[in-house]
Amino acid sequence: MAYDIPTVASAMDQKIMQLDYISNNLANAATPGYKAQHLRALKNLEEASEAAETTPSNTAVYTDFSQGMAQKTGNPLDLNLQGDGFFVVQTPTGQAFTRQGNFTVNKLNQIVTQFGHPVVGSGGGPITLTDGKVQISEEGFVYVSKNEAESAESEIGKLKIVDFSNKQALVNAGEGLYRDPGTAGMTQIDKPKISVECVESSNVNIVKEMASMIDTHRLFETYQKIIQTLSEEDKLSTSRIGRIG
Repeated sequence: MAYDIPTVASAMDQKIMQLDYISNNLANAATPGYKAQHLRALKNLEEASEAAETTPSNTAVYTDFSQGMAQKTGNPLDLNLQGDGFFVVQTPTGQAFTRQGNFTVNKLNQIVTQFGHPVVGSGGGPITLTDGKVQISEEGFVYVSKNEAESAESEIGKLKIVDFSNKQALVNAGEGLYRDPGTAGMTQIDKPKISVECVESSNVNIVKEMASMIDTHRLFETYQKIIQTLSEEDKLSTSRIGRIG
């Protein structure tokens, strides 16, 4: 196979981008609900047109949406979605979707993400708690009781849970959020299954990521040597042509 410097340089650019994603995955190995992202080469133009996050040199970002392990916390506002689905949150730029269920409460007594975005209920608005002990059912109903001894509970609302037929179309918006550009095929899940007092761990496989980082570094070094060889050959050819003239 024939190589030239621009082709090898393009391959090196891809490896640099790949290292960026690997480093980001490793940095978020302990982030609840984080989904690993990988850079891969596109096979054809049709695949490129379907990819939500395309990058230069015919590559695209693939997000691994497989479920992470459940981690027990004891916090009643920590929720783990079992199987498919996303929590819906409201941001200043519109609704977004997340698997990070380590929620808290803001000054308005609304259930919010760690970044302060209100969690959306089935009615379309935020879920505002009243005074009392909070309990959330497996199906996402939110209850509050006045005290631990009281059996009667008041239903405050129900979490809105959605899923997508084409998750790869979702756009990573940072802060554990994803946005639907309108092509992800959103559907609402009426009967989700939620583990309470648990959070979903990151699905990053540290061993695989480290192995991939080592392989990528080695390939990058190989490309550097190829460019150095090609450059030396060019200099030698130019020198010979000069002597013939």
